[in-house]
Amino acid sequence: MSNEEFGLPEPKDYDGEVFTAYDFASEKYADARTLEEAIELRGHDAHVQELTPDDFLDEPVPGLEKLGIAELWAESTWELGWSDRAVSLEQLVSSIKEGDLIRVLSSSEGASSEWDYSFCLPDGTPLPYSPYHGYDDIFFEKALEGLREGEWLECRVRETSCYGGDGVPHDPYFCWRVYPCKVMVYRGGRSSR
Repeated sequence: MSNEEFGLPEPKDYDGEVFTAYDFASEKYADARTLEEAIELRGHDAHVQELTPDDFLDEPVPGLEKLGIAELWAESTWELGWSDRAVSLEQLVSSIKEGDLIRVLSSSEGASSEWDYSFCLPDGTPLPYSPYHGYDDIFFEKALEGLREGEWLECRVRETSCYGGDGVPHDPYFCWRVYPCKVMVYRGGRSSR
């Protein structure tokens, strides 16, 4: 069945950055004392490239403080003729659009993922997102650790896309879709900051 039959977007070829763990051994990260520092440096560089002039404007949203940019993703893989495609997962994430809100739930709020946090719609519908990069995970962990009682994290969607393909050079039956979701992260709630 085609993407159109499921109401799913036609995937684009991946045209983003190709980065491997070996890149952390380059001169660019030589001053980092730990791998976590190197990952955070990479995240800083990536976030600077994503900023726009509008990101520096104060938004008159009472009770919200802009924390920074992050990227989420959900993925779906299947083997033609051997496994089922996760169509409902893909339909859910492909329904997320620019301007939508996504809540971040900590483990104390019932997060159910391999991380200490998870993502959901404002109505509580769980989303199959995870942090796209290691630096996004570090960002969310630190932001959650910095919350005070009565505060929360929420994300406003900046951009979504779909990458993927049917067949890869060594396995013509392997199919994949990746749904990146770029967000601006906010802290909300009672804050005396």
